[in-house]
Amino acid sequence: MRGRRSLSVRLIVSLAAAQFVAIVFLVPVMEFVVSILGVGVSSAVNPDDWDEYRLIALVQNSLARAPDARVVIQPTVALRDYMDANPGARYAVFDVRTKEALPGSSQQLVAALASLGQIDALALKFRLPTDNLQGARGSLRLLDTPVGRHVIAVYGYRFAWADVYVVAKLFLNLHTAIVIAPGILGAVLVGWIVVRHGLAPLRVAAADIASIDVNTLHKRISAENAPKELAPFFEAVNNALSRLYAGVEAQRRFVANAAHELRTPIAIMRAHADNPDDAAFRSDMRRDIRRVQSIMEQLLATARLSAHGEKELDDIDLGAAVLGLIADFTPLAIENKRQISFEPPPRQISIRLHKWALECVVSNLLNNALRAEPEGGDIHVRVLEPALVEVVDHGDGIPLSDMERIFEPFWRRETSGKGAGLGLAISKELVLSMGGSLTVEQTPGGGATFRISLALRQLTTPTS
Repeated sequence: MRGRRSLSVRLIVSLAAAQFVAIVFLVPVMEFVVSILGVGVSSAVNPDDWDEYRLIALVQNSLARAPDARVVIQPTVALRDYMDANPGARYAVFDVRTKEALPGSSQQLVAALASLGQIDALALKFRLPTDNLQGARGSLRLLDTPVGRHVIAVYGYRFAWADVYVVAKLFLNLHTAIVIAPGILGAVLVGWIVVRHGLAPLRVAAADIASIDVNTLHKRISAENAPKELAPFFEAVNNALSRLYAGVEAQRRFVANAAHELRTPIAIMRAHADNPDDAAFRSDMRRDIRRVQSIMEQLLATARLSAHGEKELDDIDLGAAVLGLIADFTPLAIENKRQISFEPPPRQISIRLHKWALECVVSNLLNNALRAEPEGGDIHVRVLEPALVEVVDHGDGIPLSDMERIFEPFWRRETSGKGAGLGLAISKELVLSMGGSLTVEQTPGGGATFRISLALRQLTTPTS
């Protein structure tokens, strides 16, 4: 298993990289921009000063040793091109030991700098008083060249965009790396301290979360002292814990209530089993077995709904599926002296969903309708476009105040009812999981009409 990437390391490296870019690139770039815009006092860097380094480098590359061991200036092609482009530019090179100018040096510069013969200058900025070029300036530097130490003086240089590249090459060297190394190390140290302090609330929250298990889901992460950037994360985790706690509590109540619901029919079945000669033995046993079967089917449907493991959907003809369920319930309806009528859709309605889920929902509604429908009554089932299923009974109906409560788990209007109070709650959850809705309204003349509205995943096609 690959190790996880550290957020602290990423933040520290990012801060150090930002510091490096700021020192090495941003500061020189800003200095360049300031010089170009002319912002600052008169002694600030002039745009032409950036060309000083390029001209000095061209002159330095033109130094060569003659056959007689003398150092001479042999202008390279690059230096000649530069001089052609800048007619006012001049250069001169002086031997450090003899103070003499090398052949090829500008005589004007040699004469102007003759008075500096007694000064060992390492670097010097100057301007020729007799020069008529406006803004012209000069620079003198003592440099180590391939042919020895020499003083190189340049004058009249002018800015060009190629100077930026040359200056960058001059500054990005080992000397610069040594100078900025303490700053980078300082940035890493400061970044480590800042990141460690900034992530402290996350470590505290992680410790709180690690202490939460299935028996302590009521605990929450304290977000009172959390930074506002982390507060939404803590609130989201707390909300997730609240939903998980509510779900676990619902499951616990579900198991407890289901166990309680199963005890009653099982106890009755045991009592009947002790008196097998009772005339009502067979009918009572069948009734109790159906009740146990109904509860078990509802428990199974709930387990399948919670698992979320089934990915494959079934292609279903909605009308045919509902008609098949009605056929299964017809013997039971006849036995209970009721009828079930079916109104098919005008055309085939093809949908994609879990077949078992649809059968569970419709079966629950039919089972409830059989109990609610008066003896001799007719339960009306119809399938409508675009993808609706209605189950209509003509019983006592549902008061408006109980319209929503009937979908709550284990809720029953009458405590003496035969149902477990699970069917409608499970049915609503199943329909919601299929992207539909389950509603109820009063049947005109008395009774209840349950309507299943499903998401139509395919267009309806005419029946042949």
